Amino acid sequence: MNKLETMNLADNLASNQEKILNKEEDFDAEAVYQAIDSLHVLNKPVKDYFDMTQEQYYETESDHKLTLIKLSENLTDLHDRILTNHVDGFVDKDEINLTYNHENPYEDDFYNSGVDFHVIVYSLKVISAVQAIAFKDLQEVLSKDAVLSIGLAAHALTENA
Repeated sequence: MNKLETMNLADNLASNQEKILNKEEDFDAEAVYQAIDSLHVLNKPVKDYFDMTQEQYYETESDHKLTLIKLSENLTDLHDRILTNHVDGFVDKDEINLTYNHENPYEDDFYNSGVDFHVIVYSLKVISAVQAIAFKDLQEVLSKDAVLSIGLAAHALTENA
């Protein structure tokens, strides 16, 4: 997926948010997975992580931004998400800084699809902005846990539909 396709995906999801969350329109998780895989940040396709335990991921690839507490559970049972929420820096000086924060779509043991949808759309918007001007730098600075979080959010939206 090229840089404009990722940006277009984020824009289309944002413009159809209400219809998707109200289940008037289908959520295309496969398009999100394709966007994630096209970043080449994770070591394997994002869907391959859904059967991993939190411990397996923690020991092999995590950059330790996610709060992994129940290590024997699958990653898909994880309630923590890392939202990519801001970019700044200077592309010409190879200084790109991304900031992140934690989101929990299962607060009070109730699934809030809006939180996961926000993680996907907002993260993809920030990522696509960097992707458009500094793709190689993006691969070096983007958190693996943040990229995985987008996939986990898309998976949860599909499973909880």
